[in-house]
Amino acid sequence: MATLSMLGCASGDRGMRRDLDGMRAEMQNMQRQNAELEKRVEELSLRVDLVAARLAHSPAAAAPAAAPAVPPDLAVVKVEPPGDTPRPEPHRRGHAPRSAPPLPTQTPLAEPDPERLAALGSGRVDLGAEAQAELTAAHRLSGLAAARALESFAAHYPHHPRADNALLEAAQLRAGNGDDAAACDLYARCAEEYPAGDALPDALERLAECHSRRGEERRARTLFERVAADYPDTSAAKLAKEHLAAMPPASPARQGAVP
Repeated sequence: MATLSMLGCASGDRGMRRDLDGMRAEMQNMQRQNAELEKRVEELSLRVDLVAARLAHSPAAAAPAAAPAVPPDLAVVKVEPPGDTPRPEPHRRGHAPRSAPPLPTQTPLAEPDPERLAALGSGRVDLGAEAQAELTAAHRLSGLAAARALESFAAHYPHHPRADNALLEAAQLRAGNGDDAAACDLYARCAEEYPAGDALPDALERLAECHSRRGEERRARTLFERVAADYPDTSAAKLAKEHLAAMPPASPARQGAVP
Protein backbone atom coordinates (compact mmCIF):
# COMPACT_ATOMS: atom_id res chain seq x y z
CA MET A 1 0.00 0.00 0.00
CA ALA A 2 2.86 2.37 0.88
CA THR A 3 4.46 1.70 -2.49
CA LEU A 4 1.27 2.46 -4.36
CA SER A 5 0.87 5.67 -2.42
CA MET A 6 4.35 6.77 -3.30
CA LEU A 7 3.83 6.00 -6.98
CA GLY A 8 0.63 8.05 -7.00
CA CYS A 9 2.36 11.04 -5.44
CA ALA A 10 5.20 10.84 -7.94
CA SER A 11 2.86 10.77 -10.95
CA GLY A 12 0.85 13.68 -9.54
CA ASP A 13 4.00 15.72 -9.05
CA ARG A 14 5.08 15.13 -12.66
CA GLY A 15 1.66 16.29 -13.91
CA MET A 16 1.81 19.49 -11.91
CA ARG A 17 5.30 20.19 -13.22
CA ARG A 18 4.11 19.76 -16.79
CA ASP A 19 1.28 22.20 -16.14
CA LEU A 20 3.67 24.65 -14.54
CA ASP A 21 6.08 24.44 -17.47
CA GLY A 22 3.22 25.00 -19.90
CA MET A 23 2.05 28.08 -18.01
CA ARG A 24 5.58 29.47 -17.97
CA ALA A 25 5.89 28.96 -21.75
CA GLU A 26 2.56 30.74 -22.31
CA MET A 27 3.67 33.59 -20.08
CA GLN A 28 6.93 34.00 -22.00
CA ASN A 29 5.03 33.99 -25.29
CA MET A 30 2.66 36.68 -24.03
CA GLN A 31 5.61 38.78 -22.87
CA ARG A 32 7.17 38.62 -26.37
CA GLN A 33 3.87 39.64 -27.96
CA ASN A 34 3.51 42.55 -25.53
CA ALA A 35 7.02 43.73 -26.35
CA GLU A 36 6.28 43.65 -30.09
CA LEU A 37 3.02 45.58 -29.54
CA GLU A 38 4.82 48.22 -27.48
CA LYS A 39 7.41 48.63 -30.23
CA ARG A 40 4.72 49.11 -32.90
CA VAL A 41 2.88 51.62 -30.70
CA GLU A 42 6.07 53.66 -30.31
CA GLU A 43 6.66 53.67 -34.09
CA LEU A 44 3.10 54.80 -34.79
CA SER A 45 3.39 57.54 -32.17
CA LEU A 46 6.55 58.85 -33.82
CA ARG A 47 4.82 58.92 -37.24
CA VAL A 48 1.82 60.75 -35.84
CA ASP A 49 4.06 63.36 -34.20
CA LEU A 50 5.99 63.83 -37.47
CA VAL A 51 2.81 64.35 -39.53
CA ALA A 52 1.45 66.78 -36.98
CA ALA A 53 4.67 68.80 -37.07
CA ARG A 54 4.61 68.98 -40.88
CA LEU A 55 1.00 70.14 -40.91
CA ALA A 56 1.74 72.80 -38.33
CA HIS A 57 4.51 74.30 -40.48
CA SER A 58 2.76 74.02 -43.86
CA PRO A 59 1.59 77.26 -45.64
CA ALA A 60 -1.96 75.97 -45.88
CA ALA A 61 -2.15 75.56 -42.13
CA ALA A 62 -0.60 78.96 -41.46
CA ALA A 63 -2.86 80.87 -43.87
CA PRO A 64 -6.27 81.73 -42.46
CA ALA A 65 -9.30 80.41 -44.24
CA ALA A 66 -10.52 82.84 -46.88
CA ALA A 67 -13.92 84.27 -46.32
CA PRO A 68 -16.46 83.45 -49.01
CA ALA A 69 -16.72 86.19 -51.61
CA VAL A 70 -20.15 87.78 -51.55
CA PRO A 71 -21.05 90.28 -54.27
CA PRO A 72 -21.72 93.72 -52.76
CA ASP A 73 -24.84 94.19 -54.83
CA LEU A 74 -26.37 90.87 -53.87
CA ALA A 75 -30.04 91.29 -53.01
CA VAL A 76 -31.89 88.73 -50.95
CA VAL A 77 -35.53 88.36 -51.96
CA LYS A 78 -37.94 86.28 -49.99
CA VAL A 79 -40.52 84.71 -52.26
CA GLU A 80 -44.08 84.78 -51.08
CA PRO A 81 -45.86 81.45 -50.80
CA PRO A 82 -48.74 80.56 -53.12
CA GLY A 83 -52.14 82.14 -52.58
CA ASP A 84 -53.61 79.10 -50.90
CA THR A 85 -50.88 79.08 -48.28
CA PRO A 86 -51.39 81.33 -45.23
CA ARG A 87 -49.29 84.48 -45.39
CA PRO A 88 -46.40 84.30 -42.92
CA GLU A 89 -45.97 86.81 -40.22
CA PRO A 90 -44.02 89.97 -41.09
CA HIS A 91 -40.35 90.12 -40.27
CA ARG A 92 -39.54 91.03 -36.73
CA ARG A 93 -38.14 94.38 -37.93
CA GLY A 94 -41.43 95.29 -39.59
CA HIS A 95 -40.50 94.49 -43.22
CA ALA A 96 -42.95 92.27 -45.05
CA PRO A 97 -41.53 89.69 -47.43
CA ARG A 98 -41.28 90.84 -51.04
CA SER A 99 -42.27 88.95 -54.13
CA ALA A 100 -39.64 87.84 -56.61
CA PRO A 101 -39.23 90.25 -59.56
CA PRO A 102 -40.93 89.11 -62.76
CA LEU A 103 -38.68 87.51 -65.35
CA PRO A 104 -39.34 87.57 -69.11
CA THR A 105 -40.18 84.11 -70.35
CA GLN A 106 -41.03 84.93 -73.97
CA THR A 107 -39.14 86.82 -76.69
CA PRO A 108 -41.17 88.27 -79.55
CA LEU A 109 -40.00 87.23 -83.02
CA ALA A 110 -40.31 89.40 -86.11
CA GLU A 111 -39.75 88.55 -89.74
CA PRO A 112 -37.03 90.58 -91.52
CA ASP A 113 -38.15 93.50 -93.61
CA PRO A 114 -37.95 92.53 -97.33
CA GLU A 115 -37.11 96.10 -98.34
CA ARG A 116 -34.15 96.23 -95.97
CA LEU A 117 -32.89 92.89 -97.22
CA ALA A 118 -33.08 94.13 -100.79
CA ALA A 119 -31.20 97.29 -99.84
CA LEU A 120 -28.41 95.25 -98.25
CA GLY A 121 -28.08 93.04 -101.31
CA SER A 122 -27.98 95.94 -103.75
CA GLY A 123 -24.73 97.29 -102.30
CA ARG A 124 -22.78 94.07 -102.77
CA VAL A 125 -19.45 94.43 -104.61
CA ASP A 126 -18.03 91.72 -106.85
CA LEU A 127 -14.38 91.73 -105.78
CA GLY A 128 -13.32 89.56 -108.68
CA ALA A 129 -14.77 91.94 -111.25
CA GLU A 130 -13.37 94.93 -109.38
CA ALA A 131 -9.85 93.43 -109.34
CA GLN A 132 -10.00 92.56 -113.01
CA ALA A 133 -11.15 96.09 -113.87
CA GLU A 134 -8.17 97.57 -111.97
CA LEU A 135 -5.74 95.19 -113.67
CA THR A 136 -7.17 96.01 -117.10
CA ALA A 137 -6.88 99.72 -116.41
CA ALA A 138 -3.23 99.27 -115.39
CA HIS A 139 -2.44 97.46 -118.64
CA ARG A 140 -3.83 100.42 -120.62
CA LEU A 141 -1.06 102.60 -119.18
CA SER A 142 2.61 102.64 -120.04
CA GLY A 143 5.95 103.42 -118.44
CA LEU A 144 6.16 104.40 -114.81
CA ALA A 145 2.43 105.05 -114.63
CA ALA A 146 1.74 101.44 -115.55
CA ALA A 147 4.37 100.24 -113.07
CA ARG A 148 2.77 102.20 -110.24
CA ALA A 149 -0.70 100.95 -111.20
CA LEU A 150 0.48 97.34 -111.23
CA GLU A 151 2.15 97.74 -107.84
CA SER A 152 -1.09 99.24 -106.50
CA PHE A 153 -3.04 96.29 -107.87
CA ALA A 154 -0.72 93.82 -106.10
CA ALA A 155 -1.09 95.78 -102.86
CA HIS A 156 -4.91 95.89 -103.08
CA TYR A 157 -5.32 92.24 -104.09
CA PRO A 158 -2.30 90.31 -102.75
CA HIS A 159 -4.13 86.98 -103.03
CA HIS A 160 -5.19 87.47 -106.64
CA PRO A 161 -3.75 84.81 -108.99
CA ARG A 162 -2.15 87.58 -111.11
CA ALA A 163 -0.59 89.50 -108.23
CA ASP A 164 2.87 87.94 -108.69
CA ASN A 165 2.76 88.62 -112.45
CA ALA A 166 1.80 92.23 -111.75
CA LEU A 167 4.91 92.68 -109.58
CA LEU A 168 7.07 91.08 -112.27
CA GLU A 169 5.65 93.37 -114.96
CA ALA A 170 6.10 96.41 -112.74
CA ALA A 171 9.75 95.45 -112.15
CA GLN A 172 10.37 95.08 -115.88
CA LEU A 173 8.79 98.48 -116.55
CA ARG A 174 10.95 100.16 -113.91
CA ALA A 175 14.06 98.48 -115.31
CA GLY A 176 13.13 99.76 -118.77
CA ASN A 177 12.90 103.28 -117.36
CA GLY A 178 16.37 103.08 -115.78
CA ASP A 179 15.29 102.48 -112.18
CA ASP A 180 17.39 99.36 -111.66
CA ALA A 181 17.31 99.48 -107.83
CA ALA A 182 13.51 99.56 -107.69
CA ALA A 183 13.31 96.81 -110.30
CA CYS A 184 15.63 94.52 -108.33
CA ASP A 185 13.61 95.14 -105.16
CA LEU A 186 10.42 94.14 -106.98
CA TYR A 187 12.04 90.97 -108.34
CA ALA A 188 13.11 90.02 -104.80
CA ARG A 189 9.65 90.84 -103.45
CA CYS A 190 7.95 88.72 -106.11
CA ALA A 191 10.17 85.72 -105.33
CA GLU A 192 9.78 86.12 -101.57
CA GLU A 193 6.02 86.74 -101.37
CA TYR A 194 4.97 84.27 -104.07
CA PRO A 195 7.27 81.23 -103.84
CA ALA A 196 4.62 79.05 -105.53
CA GLY A 197 3.62 81.50 -108.27
CA ASP A 198 4.21 80.94 -111.96
CA ALA A 199 6.29 84.14 -112.11
CA LEU A 200 8.93 82.70 -109.78
CA PRO A 201 11.41 81.39 -112.42
CA ASP A 202 11.54 84.73 -114.25
CA ALA A 203 11.76 86.67 -110.99
CA LEU A 204 14.69 84.55 -109.77
CA GLU A 205 16.52 84.81 -113.10
CA ARG A 206 16.12 88.60 -113.20
CA LEU A 207 17.18 88.83 -109.55
CA ALA A 208 20.30 86.82 -110.37
CA GLU A 209 21.08 89.33 -113.13
CA CYS A 210 20.74 92.11 -110.52
CA HIS A 211 23.34 90.40 -108.32
CA SER A 212 25.63 89.92 -111.31
CA ARG A 213 25.47 93.63 -112.24
CA ARG A 214 26.32 94.51 -108.64
CA GLY A 215 29.38 92.25 -108.70
CA GLU A 216 27.83 89.64 -106.40
CA GLU A 217 28.94 86.72 -108.55
CA ARG A 218 28.48 84.04 -105.90
CA ARG A 219 24.85 84.99 -105.21
CA ALA A 220 24.17 85.33 -108.93
CA ARG A 221 25.63 81.90 -109.68
CA THR A 222 23.56 80.30 -106.92
CA LEU A 223 20.33 81.70 -108.34
CA PHE A 224 21.22 80.85 -111.96
CA GLU A 225 21.99 77.27 -110.93
CA ARG A 226 18.73 77.05 -109.00
CA VAL A 227 16.66 78.25 -111.96
CA ALA A 228 18.43 75.91 -114.37
CA ALA A 229 17.99 72.91 -112.08
CA ASP A 230 14.46 73.53 -110.76
CA TYR A 231 12.79 74.93 -113.89
CA PRO A 232 14.65 73.29 -116.81
CA ASP A 233 11.83 73.67 -119.37
CA THR A 234 11.32 77.43 -118.95
CA SER A 235 12.75 80.35 -120.86
CA ALA A 236 14.22 81.58 -117.58
CA ALA A 237 16.26 78.36 -117.33
CA LYS A 238 17.59 78.90 -120.85
CA LEU A 239 18.75 82.43 -119.95
CA ALA A 240 20.24 81.16 -116.68
CA LYS A 241 22.30 78.54 -118.53
CA GLU A 242 23.57 81.18 -120.94
CA HIS A 243 24.66 83.37 -118.04
CA LEU A 244 26.37 80.42 -116.33
CA ALA A 245 28.28 79.62 -119.52
CA ALA A 246 29.49 83.21 -119.79
CA MET A 247 30.55 83.43 -116.14
CA PRO A 248 34.14 82.56 -115.15
CA PRO A 249 34.56 79.11 -113.61
CA ALA A 250 33.96 78.88 -109.91
CA SER A 251 36.88 78.58 -107.53
CA PRO A 252 37.81 75.11 -106.17
CA ALA A 253 36.47 76.13 -102.76
CA ARG A 254 33.16 77.00 -104.41
CA GLN A 255 33.03 73.67 -106.24
CA GLY A 256 33.86 71.74 -103.10
CA ALA A 257 37.15 70.34 -104.50
CA VAL A 258 39.99 69.43 -102.17
CA PRO A 259 43.01 71.75 -102.76
